[in-house]
Formats: sequence, C-alpha cells, structure tokens
Amino acid sequence: MIDRTAPACRGASVLGLVLALLAFSGSAACAAPPELKAWRGPAPKFALADAQGAQHALAAGPVDITIVHFFATWCESCRTELPSLVRLAKRAGPGARVIAISVAEPDMRVRRFLAKSETGFPVLLDRDRSVARAWGVATLPTSFVLDGALAPMLAAQTTVDWDRFEPQQISTQATSAEAR
Repeated sequence: MIDRTAPACRGASVLGLVLALLAFSGSAACAAPPELKAWRGPAPKFALADAQGAQHALAAGPVDITIVHFFATWCESCRTELPSLVRLAKRAGPGARVIAISVAEPDMRVRRFLAKSETGFPVLLDRDRSVARAWGVATLPTSFVLDGALAPMLAAQTTVDWDRFEPQQISTQATSAEAR
C-alpha cells in the first residue's frame, strides 16, 4: 500500500524549515547592523545649491571629519537615519561637518521635508544625480566619511545608526581601517 500523505508531510516540513531559516537570517541581519567600512574614493569636489538656492562647495576646513550623506525624502530608511546623523553632528560640534545631499528630488519636496525635519547642517540638491554618480552612489542612503583634508576614509551603502558612534570613535575607526 502507498502512503499518499507522506509527500504532503514532507512538503510541509520543508516549508517550515525554509520559513525558519528566513526568520533566523532576518533576525541575524537586524541584530548586527553593518559597520562603516574602509573606503578609498573617489571623493570628487562639488558645488551644489541648497533648498533655498545658496551655493555650498565641498572644501577642506578646520574639522576632523566630514560626512557626506546621500539620501532621498521618499526613502523610509533615509528618514529614519537622518535624526541620528543630526544628533551626531550636535555631539561633534565644530570637530565634524555633515553635508547631506538629496538625490534627484524636486526642490519643493525637499523644502517641505526640511520644514518638518530641522537638520542644522546644509542639505544640498543633486537634481540630476551627477554628484551621486561621480561618487559611485548606487543605493540610498549612502554615507562617506572624509578626514579634515577630504581624504576618503570610510563608507556605508546602507543605513547607519549614528547614535552608536562618537565623533572621535569614527576617526579612530578610520585610522584602524587604514592600517589594515
């Protein structure tokens, strides 16, 4: 006699195993957020307008680090990340500079977003994606950390929990990444 229920039971067991693996891999990915990784560039200079029309250029200055952050207002993870970047900038004071770049968005959308979300640092408009392309940005959000002389140090092509870092810690991580 042939047991016709065996294949159905095997299928249910396999499906359960697949679902368990997916659940485990999802929780593992959430448990350990990606770190900033060593990065060697390019870090092309740029000049872009902010939402009010004022021009801002990437230039070396009296700071320990510069964070160039590419985002979009429609990007949920970008909107989640931005407040932690604002808090990092406040903790860093004059030792760090943050420049956020909105990629390929209408000016009015960015203005409306900024009316609800004060940053304290310039939010520039890369209307045609030319700066994002020059920097090799493939996903949003993407962040780059440069030293005071604008030499490339670290990058993350994903959301970063900036609350996990102190400004000095970012510089230290960059130095240890260069040594590797």
